[in-house]
Parts: sequence; structure tokens; C-alpha cells
Amino acid sequence: MKRVGLICANVQAPSFRLRLASLVPFARAAGLELVSVVLPRRPEWLRVLRLANAFRTAHVLVFSKLKLVAGEDLLVRRCCPIWVFDLDDAVMYGKPKRHGDPPHQAWWRKRRFARMVRSCTLTVVASEALKAMVDSASPAVEVWPTPVDLRRYPHAHPEKNGELRLAWIGLGKNLRYLEDLGDVLRALAQRYPFRLVVISNQLPNLPGVPVELALWDGEREGEQLASCHLGLAPLTDDLWTRGKGGYRCIQYAAAGLPCIASPVGANREVVIPGETGLWARTPEEWMEALSGLLENPALRGKLGAQARLRAQARYDLRVLAPRYVGWLSQLATLRNALVRQEEAQG
Repeated sequence: MKRVGLICANVQAPSFRLRLASLVPFARAAGLELVSVVLPRRPEWLRVLRLANAFRTAHVLVFSKLKLVAGEDLLVRRCCPIWVFDLDDAVMYGKPKRHGDPPHQAWWRKRRFARMVRSCTLTVVASEALKAMVDSASPAVEVWPTPVDLRRYPHAHPEKNGELRLAWIGLGKNLRYLEDLGDVLRALAQRYPFRLVVISNQLPNLPGVPVELALWDGEREGEQLASCHLGLAPLTDDLWTRGKGGYRCIQYAAAGLPCIASPVGANREVVIPGETGLWARTPEEWMEALSGLLENPALRGKLGAQARLRAQARYDLRVLAPRYVGWLSQLATLRNALVRQEEAQG
């Protein structure tokens, strides 16, 4: 079998699990062996020397958001020259440390990113918005949304009666975007009976809002979403958020939930206003969108059904995986051709 090294900093990171580790059974069926290789962030140079054998035995190396420093790239290239750069974040910038701050835009960070992109035969990004941010630096860019396995997402019934449940799903470090809706949600609670279901590892700071913490469980997240009526995807608008992959909106669609989203980056690609959900920019637009969906169960059902159909066609792992595996197979074949050429010349 042809071997592909999946290079990451943490095999438990969501971006790695969802985008690369999920390909393993599909790749195996195509004659590829995907091997996870953890590249620690420090010490630089020494870390690649320690993993030289893992690089050398691979036909293709796929780097999950990792950027090599100058010199490391030369060492790794001697072991394996065919690279893929996989991205679902704007890693050419640094994530803002404080909410509301602009992302870190140090010249050295952008320079390292550009060098990494140029070193890769293929860059695979999670959205068209992210593609636009890397297009000029890369020899080849493909858009591959972060997939969901729809078999693990029961179909919600957002038109159903009963206590209205608004969903938000994500890591605790991203709750700050939900907390920006605090004033809107408090005002909404004065007009409608609802519960905000936060599927995460911690509660948001939202006094005056009826909140239920549903501890995130990878085996049950589909069921957790299916108990709700609509999903929320608020974001600020900056260089960092424009590069995010919109996975939260993809999950809502997979569950058959209508979504109200800030029209930022990939959110604009996943949520089609009036078809699978609604866009909202200002507090007034958020209040109008929330009120409209809470009052109209038929509209919730219609948007949710269309969202589910869109997820089946565009975001299901069984639909997306063959594309990525196809690219890896082609690159592995290219690697074999290069080896034969080197042997002939040697």
C-alpha cells in the first residue's frame, strides 16, 4: 500500500479528527495507508530530525495547519518532496488573544505561511473564503469543506411544538461569539419562552438568559442537536473569522436545523438566506430573525428540510471523502514516478 503521513500537532484536535482522520477507511479501500505523525511545536529543527524515518517512508505528507520553519522544510523535502497543506483556519494570522482585538499580523508569520504554501504541491482549504486568502501564494488550491457523517445525525423536527430550544455548539474558547448576543437573547427572553442549549465543555456568561449545558459528546452530538429547533452561528467580522470553516453551520444543516448566522466567511457559503436559514448582522437583525423563526414553525421546518438536503449533497463524508482520497492517490503515484526517475538518473 502507498503510505501517506498525516502530520499534526495533536491527533485529538477537531480539525485533524474531522478533516483527515475521518479519511482512513476510505483511503484504505483505495490502497492508501494513512499514518498519523505528531510533530511537536518545539524544539524546532530537532523535531523533524527525530521524525525523519516517518517522512522518508511516506509517499505523500499532509500537514494539518502546521508551518515548518526555514531549514526544516529543506530537511523534510529531502525525505519526501510531495506535500499537501490542509487548512480550516486563517493560520497566516495569529488568533486574537482578547475578544475584539485584530488578529496578529506579524511579517514573520505571514512569510512562514507563504513559504509553506509554496512548498506544497497542493493546498486544501475548508471554504471559498479561505481559498481567496491563499490563492496567490499556492501552486494549486482545492476547496474541501469539513465533512459530517450524516449517519450520526438524526433528522431534527424544528417545526415541532413544545419548549423552543436554540442550539449553539462549539469549543468553550469560542463562546465569546455567543456572548456577544447577550443583550439580544435577554430581550428575546422577555418576549418568548425558550431555552438556549449550549453543546460545549462549559457554560457561557449570559446572565438573564435561560441556558442549558449539554456536555459535548462526540458520539451523541447529532442527537443533542436533533432535540433543538434552530441553530445560532454568531461571529465578529475580521481577518481571523473570515478564514473559519463554518463547521458549526454544517452541523446544524446535517441535523436538519435552520440556522441564523453572521454573514462572515464560510457562513455565507453554508447558510443560504431564505433557503436554509437567515443572515443577521446587527442586534436588530438578530432580534428580527430570531422572532420570525420562533413564531413560525412551518418556516423552521421548511428551512431545516432544505438545510438537510444541502448537507447530504455537499457536506456528507461519504460524498466528500472520495475527492480527497483521489487527490492523495494521484500525488502518491506522482511520488512513485519521481522515485523511478531518480533511480534512472542515478
